[in-house]
Amino acid sequence: MPKGKSKKRTAKPSAKASAPPPKNIRVVLYCPSEIILSGILKAMDDSLDIEISAVEKNTLESFIDAIKRSHPHVVLFFGSEPLLNIREICKAIQDVSAASGKSRLLLMGNIPSHEEIVSLINSGARGYFDLNDNAGQLTEAIRVVDRGEIWLPRDKMSSIMDRIISVVGRDMKEKTLDQLTPTEFQVLRLIGQGKSNDEIAEMLFISKNTVRSHIKSIYAKLDTHSRLQLALYAINSALF
Repeated sequence: MPKGKSKKRTAKPSAKASAPPPKNIRVVLYCPSEIILSGILKAMDDSLDIEISAVEKNTLESFIDAIKRSHPHVVLFFGSEPLLNIREICKAIQDVSAASGKSRLLLMGNIPSHEEIVSLINSGARGYFDLNDNAGQLTEAIRVVDRGEIWLPRDKMSSIMDRIISVVGRDMKEKTLDQLTPTEFQVLRLIGQGKSNDEIAEMLFISKNTVRSHIKSIYAKLDTHSRLQLALYAINSALF
Protein backbone atom coordinates (compact mmCIF):
# COMPACT_ATOMS: atom_id res chain seq x y z
CA MET A 1 0.00 0.00 0.00
CA PRO A 2 1.41 3.46 -0.90
CA LYS A 3 2.79 5.43 2.01
CA GLY A 4 0.44 7.95 3.59
CA LYS A 5 -2.74 6.24 2.40
CA SER A 6 -4.85 4.43 4.91
CA LYS A 7 -6.82 1.34 4.14
CA LYS A 8 -10.49 2.12 3.57
CA ARG A 9 -12.75 0.13 5.79
CA THR A 10 -16.21 -0.76 4.66
CA ALA A 11 -18.76 -0.66 7.44
CA LYS A 12 -20.59 -3.93 7.85
CA PRO A 13 -24.32 -3.63 7.59
CA SER A 14 -25.92 -4.09 10.98
CA ALA A 15 -27.91 -7.23 11.38
CA LYS A 16 -31.61 -6.51 11.20
CA ALA A 17 -33.27 -7.20 14.50
CA SER A 18 -35.47 -10.20 14.09
CA ALA A 19 -39.11 -9.76 15.07
CA PRO A 20 -40.12 -11.56 18.24
CA PRO A 21 -41.93 -14.81 17.56
CA PRO A 22 -45.71 -14.60 17.83
CA LYS A 23 -47.30 -15.71 21.06
CA ASN A 24 -48.26 -19.37 20.99
CA ILE A 25 -51.81 -20.04 22.12
CA ARG A 26 -51.63 -23.48 23.70
CA VAL A 27 -54.72 -25.57 22.98
CA VAL A 28 -55.89 -28.85 24.46
CA LEU A 29 -58.44 -30.50 22.19
CA TYR A 30 -61.03 -33.14 23.00
CA CYS A 31 -62.86 -34.80 20.11
CA PRO A 32 -63.91 -38.49 20.07
CA SER A 33 -64.89 -38.38 16.36
CA GLU A 34 -62.00 -39.17 14.00
CA ILE A 35 -63.66 -37.45 11.03
CA ILE A 36 -64.43 -34.23 12.90
CA LEU A 37 -61.01 -34.29 14.61
CA SER A 38 -59.32 -34.46 11.21
CA GLY A 39 -61.26 -31.40 10.06
CA ILE A 40 -60.44 -29.44 13.22
CA LEU A 41 -56.71 -30.14 12.92
CA LYS A 42 -56.74 -29.23 9.22
CA ALA A 43 -58.46 -25.91 10.01
CA MET A 44 -55.61 -25.02 12.39
CA ASP A 45 -52.77 -26.31 10.20
CA ASP A 46 -51.44 -22.97 8.97
CA SER A 47 -51.83 -20.95 12.19
CA LEU A 48 -48.34 -20.24 13.51
CA ASP A 49 -49.65 -18.68 16.72
CA ILE A 50 -51.72 -21.72 17.78
CA GLU A 51 -50.03 -24.75 19.27
CA ILE A 52 -51.90 -28.02 19.87
CA SER A 53 -50.50 -29.18 23.21
CA ALA A 54 -52.60 -32.33 23.49
CA VAL A 55 -55.36 -34.16 21.63
CA GLU A 56 -57.65 -36.44 23.61
CA LYS A 57 -60.31 -38.65 22.04
CA ASN A 58 -60.89 -41.33 24.64
CA THR A 59 -62.10 -40.65 28.17
CA LEU A 60 -63.03 -37.40 29.86
CA GLU A 61 -60.65 -38.36 32.68
CA SER A 62 -57.68 -38.39 30.30
CA PHE A 63 -58.89 -35.07 28.88
CA ILE A 64 -58.94 -33.45 32.34
CA ASP A 65 -55.47 -34.89 33.04
CA ALA A 66 -54.21 -33.34 29.79
CA ILE A 67 -55.46 -29.92 30.94
CA LYS A 68 -53.63 -30.35 34.25
CA ARG A 69 -50.39 -31.29 32.45
CA SER A 70 -50.47 -28.75 29.63
CA HIS A 71 -51.85 -25.60 31.30
CA PRO A 72 -53.48 -24.56 28.00
CA HIS A 73 -54.68 -21.07 27.16
CA VAL A 74 -57.75 -22.47 25.38
CA VAL A 75 -59.60 -25.74 25.87
CA LEU A 76 -61.43 -26.85 22.72
CA PHE A 77 -64.17 -29.39 23.45
CA PHE A 78 -66.33 -31.27 21.00
CA GLY A 79 -68.76 -33.74 22.48
CA SER A 80 -72.21 -35.17 21.96
CA GLU A 81 -73.09 -35.47 25.65
CA PRO A 82 -76.47 -34.22 26.91
CA LEU A 83 -76.59 -30.60 28.07
CA LEU A 84 -76.51 -31.53 31.77
CA ASN A 85 -73.25 -33.43 31.28
CA ILE A 86 -71.74 -30.57 29.26
CA ARG A 87 -72.52 -28.15 32.10
CA GLU A 88 -70.76 -30.44 34.57
CA ILE A 89 -67.79 -30.71 32.21
CA CYS A 90 -67.64 -26.89 31.99
CA LYS A 91 -67.53 -26.65 35.78
CA ALA A 92 -64.89 -29.39 36.04
CA ILE A 93 -62.68 -27.55 33.53
CA GLN A 94 -63.17 -24.31 35.46
CA ASP A 95 -62.06 -26.03 38.68
CA VAL A 96 -58.97 -27.54 37.04
CA SER A 97 -58.09 -24.24 35.35
CA ALA A 98 -58.37 -22.28 38.58
CA ALA A 99 -55.83 -24.60 40.19
CA SER A 100 -53.33 -24.83 37.32
CA GLY A 101 -53.58 -21.58 35.39
CA LYS A 102 -56.62 -20.02 33.75
CA SER A 103 -57.83 -21.84 30.64
CA ARG A 104 -60.73 -20.57 28.55
CA LEU A 105 -63.24 -23.06 27.20
CA LEU A 106 -64.53 -23.03 23.62
CA LEU A 107 -67.26 -25.59 22.90
CA MET A 108 -67.93 -27.03 19.46
CA GLY A 109 -70.99 -28.70 18.00
CA ASN A 110 -74.34 -28.00 16.41
CA ILE A 111 -75.52 -24.77 17.96
CA PRO A 112 -78.07 -25.41 20.74
CA SER A 113 -80.99 -23.21 21.74
CA HIS A 114 -80.43 -19.71 23.13
CA GLU A 115 -81.42 -20.88 26.61
CA GLU A 116 -78.90 -23.73 26.47
CA ILE A 117 -76.12 -21.38 25.36
CA VAL A 118 -76.95 -19.03 28.25
CA SER A 119 -76.71 -22.00 30.62
CA LEU A 120 -73.32 -23.08 29.19
CA ILE A 121 -71.89 -19.54 29.34
CA ASN A 122 -73.03 -19.31 32.97
CA SER A 123 -71.30 -22.65 33.61
CA GLY A 124 -67.94 -21.31 32.44
CA ALA A 125 -67.80 -21.65 28.64
CA ARG A 126 -66.39 -18.63 26.81
CA GLY A 127 -67.88 -19.46 23.46
CA TYR A 128 -69.62 -21.91 21.18
CA PHE A 129 -68.38 -22.66 17.66
CA ASP A 130 -71.09 -23.92 15.32
CA LEU A 131 -69.91 -26.81 13.13
CA ASN A 132 -71.92 -25.30 10.28
CA ASP A 133 -69.72 -22.18 10.30
CA ASN A 134 -66.79 -21.69 7.92
CA ALA A 135 -63.80 -23.77 9.06
CA GLY A 136 -61.55 -20.74 8.50
CA GLN A 137 -63.27 -18.98 11.40
CA LEU A 138 -62.15 -21.57 13.96
CA THR A 139 -58.72 -20.01 14.50
CA GLU A 140 -60.35 -16.59 14.86
CA ALA A 141 -62.69 -18.05 17.49
CA ILE A 142 -59.72 -19.47 19.42
CA ARG A 143 -57.95 -16.08 19.38
CA VAL A 144 -61.10 -14.26 20.50
CA VAL A 145 -61.63 -16.64 23.42
CA ASP A 146 -57.93 -16.44 24.35
CA ARG A 147 -58.32 -12.65 24.66
CA GLY A 148 -61.05 -13.20 27.22
CA GLU A 149 -63.90 -12.30 24.88
CA ILE A 150 -66.96 -14.37 24.03
CA TRP A 151 -67.34 -16.15 20.69
CA LEU A 152 -70.79 -16.99 19.36
CA PRO A 153 -72.02 -17.66 15.81
CA ARG A 154 -72.01 -14.25 14.13
CA ASP A 155 -75.49 -14.57 12.62
CA LYS A 156 -76.92 -15.37 16.05
CA MET A 157 -74.72 -13.12 18.21
CA SER A 158 -77.16 -10.25 18.70
CA SER A 159 -80.17 -12.33 19.68
CA ILE A 160 -78.11 -14.62 21.94
CA MET A 161 -76.48 -11.68 23.73
CA ASP A 162 -79.91 -10.08 24.25
CA ARG A 163 -81.07 -13.33 25.80
CA ILE A 164 -77.96 -13.64 28.00
CA ILE A 165 -78.37 -10.07 29.22
CA SER A 166 -82.03 -10.58 30.04
CA VAL A 167 -81.37 -13.82 31.93
CA VAL A 168 -78.17 -12.92 33.78
CA GLY A 169 -78.75 -9.21 34.14
CA ARG A 170 -82.37 -9.13 35.27
CA ASP A 171 -81.61 -9.58 38.97
CA MET A 172 -79.08 -6.72 38.84
CA LYS A 173 -81.33 -3.97 37.51
CA GLU A 174 -82.06 -2.62 40.97
CA LYS A 175 -78.38 -2.15 41.75
CA THR A 176 -76.81 1.22 41.04
CA LEU A 177 -73.33 2.34 40.09
CA ASP A 178 -73.35 5.02 42.80
CA GLN A 179 -71.70 2.59 45.22
CA LEU A 180 -68.56 2.30 43.08
CA THR A 181 -65.49 4.47 43.39
CA PRO A 182 -64.27 6.21 40.19
CA THR A 183 -61.55 3.58 39.73
CA GLU A 184 -63.98 0.70 40.33
CA PHE A 185 -66.27 2.24 37.71
CA GLN A 186 -63.40 2.28 35.19
CA VAL A 187 -62.50 -1.33 36.03
CA LEU A 188 -66.13 -2.40 35.48
CA ARG A 189 -66.26 -0.55 32.16
CA LEU A 190 -63.08 -2.27 30.95
CA ILE A 191 -64.37 -5.69 32.06
CA GLY A 192 -67.42 -4.99 29.90
CA GLN A 193 -65.04 -4.47 26.96
CA GLY A 194 -63.53 -7.91 27.57
CA LYS A 195 -60.20 -6.65 28.93
CA SER A 196 -58.06 -8.97 31.04
CA ASN A 197 -56.68 -8.05 34.47
CA ASP A 198 -53.25 -7.45 32.91
CA GLU A 199 -54.72 -5.10 30.31
CA ILE A 200 -56.77 -3.23 32.93
CA ALA A 201 -53.68 -2.79 35.14
CA GLU A 202 -51.71 -1.38 32.21
CA MET A 203 -54.48 0.97 31.07
CA LEU A 204 -55.19 2.36 34.55
CA PHE A 205 -51.51 2.40 35.66
CA ILE A 206 -52.16 0.20 38.69
CA SER A 207 -50.88 -3.22 39.76
CA LYS A 208 -52.60 -6.50 38.98
CA ASN A 209 -53.14 -7.04 42.71
CA THR A 210 -54.93 -3.69 42.89
CA VAL A 211 -57.12 -4.70 39.94
CA ARG A 212 -58.05 -7.92 41.75
CA SER A 213 -58.88 -5.94 44.91
CA HIS A 214 -61.13 -3.60 42.94
CA ILE A 215 -62.92 -6.54 41.29
CA LYS A 216 -63.46 -8.19 44.66
CA SER A 217 -64.95 -4.93 45.96
CA ILE A 218 -67.20 -4.63 42.89
CA TYR A 219 -68.43 -8.20 43.40
CA ALA A 220 -69.45 -7.32 46.95
CA LYS A 221 -71.08 -3.98 46.11
CA LEU A 222 -73.08 -5.31 43.16
CA ASP A 223 -73.73 -8.71 44.77
CA THR A 224 -72.25 -10.57 41.80
CA HIS A 225 -70.28 -13.78 41.64
CA SER A 226 -68.67 -13.99 38.21
CA ARG A 227 -66.77 -11.88 35.71
CA LEU A 228 -69.46 -12.63 33.12
CA GLN A 229 -72.09 -11.02 35.34
CA LEU A 230 -69.93 -7.91 35.64
CA ALA A 231 -69.41 -7.78 31.87
CA LEU A 232 -73.12 -8.13 31.22
CA TYR A 233 -73.92 -5.50 33.83
CA ALA A 234 -71.54 -3.11 32.08
CA ILE A 235 -73.15 -3.92 28.70
CA ASN A 236 -76.67 -3.54 30.11
CA SER A 237 -75.75 -0.20 31.69
CA ALA A 238 -74.27 1.08 28.39
CA LEU A 239 -70.92 1.92 30.02
CA PHE A 240 -69.10 1.98 26.66
